[in-house]
Amino acid sequence: MSQVNIRSISAVIILVLAMTSAPPVAAQQSFRDSIVQAQQLIRSGTRRILVDELMLDDTEKAAFWPLYDEYEVESLKIGQRYIALVSEFVDRYQAGDLSDADADRLLDAFFDIQIEISKLRERYLRDFRKILSGVKVMRFYQLENKVRAEVDAAMALAIPLADPS
Repeated sequence: MSQVNIRSISAVIILVLAMTSAPPVAAQQSFRDSIVQAQQLIRSGTRRILVDELMLDDTEKAAFWPLYDEYEVESLKIGQRYIALVSEFVDRYQAGDLSDADADRLLDAFFDIQIEISKLRERYLRDFRKILSGVKVMRFYQLENKVRAEVDAAMALAIPLADPS
């Protein structure tokens, strides 16, 4: 498996987000815009990784890609909520305006999003199993997990910790 492809996605995310981790400057993109830009790079990079690494035959490709496109659309809807959540946190952090009530609400929303992602992945598992062998379905979720781990690591570096002071 090409670790270079996955690592390059992570490097791009870190670069894009690092440009916005400092206090806002007039010419600088907003944090939200940077996350959206990074998300687009992740989507195209993930697709390239899947094309290179899933080893689908022509019949599997014909069935997989339309289903994956549906999965990706639903995933993006959840991702938009996550972007909004992270953006709100960063805005409040930079403004020094994060209350305990805000933190509780944001944390609850974060866990709701995580649960929704898990439910989506599980729901599509049944559909992917109908068109691919068990090993190829496993490989798909492993690839997706590797990309997600790199993205999560990049986000962890770019998002500041809540300041309890």
